[in-house]
Amino acid sequence: MPDVRLQTLIDRLEALPPGGITVPAVQAILADGTLDDRELQRYVGVLPHKYARRKVHRSRWFDVMVLTWAPGQFTPIHNHAGNCGWVRLVRGQIAEETFKLVPGGSLPDAGTAGDVGDRGGNIGLEATGTGVISQIGAVATADRVRAIHRLGNPAGPGGDCTVTLHVYSLPHDRCLSFDAERRTATVRDLAYDPEPA
Repeated sequence: MPDVRLQTLIDRLEALPPGGITVPAVQAILADGTLDDRELQRYVGVLPHKYARRKVHRSRWFDVMVLTWAPGQFTPIHNHAGNCGWVRLVRGQIAEETFKLVPGGSLPDAGTAGDVGDRGGNIGLEATGTGVISQIGAVATADRVRAIHRLGNPAGPGGDCTVTLHVYSLPHDRCLSFDAERRTATVRDLAYDPEPA
C-alpha cells in the first residue's frame, strides 16, 4: 500500500463534486494508502475525562478530525443528524455498537429541536450489532440507514490508547445523544478540543 499524506487525502476529498460525495467514494479515498502516524501526532493526546476530538480540516462539505481514546472511553449513543460519517483506524482498536429505532419510533431533528438539553421522550432503541475493528487502516461508515451508534476503545485499564481519523459530510456540529434506559434523546452541540501542548 502506498504512503499517503494527510493533505493529499484532504485534497482528494475536496476534489469530489457535491454529487460525488457518496459513502463508497469517500470510503475508497480514506482506505487508500498508509497514513504516516507521525504526521497525525500533533492531534494525538488523551484527555482524562473524555475522548479527545481535534480538528484537522473543515470546509463547506467536509469535517476531518483525529480522535484519541483512552482505554474504556466511549461516545454516548448518538446519531449523525442526517450526515454521513467515516472512521479510519490509525492505532489500537475501536468498538462499535449499532442501534435502530423500535417500530413506530420517531426522532426530533437535531438541527431544529430547540435548545441543547431539550429531551424527546419515549424513544425506544433496539441493538442491531456489535463489533471491534483492529485492522489498522480499516474504514467503518455511518450513513442514513446505519445512523445510530456508539464508538469507543474497548481496551481495559492499562491497555493501549486508540487513534481514529474521522470524516463527516456535511460538517457535524450537532447530534442527538440517547439515554437508552430513560428512552430519551438530548440535542448535543459538538466542539473541538484544543491540540495537545
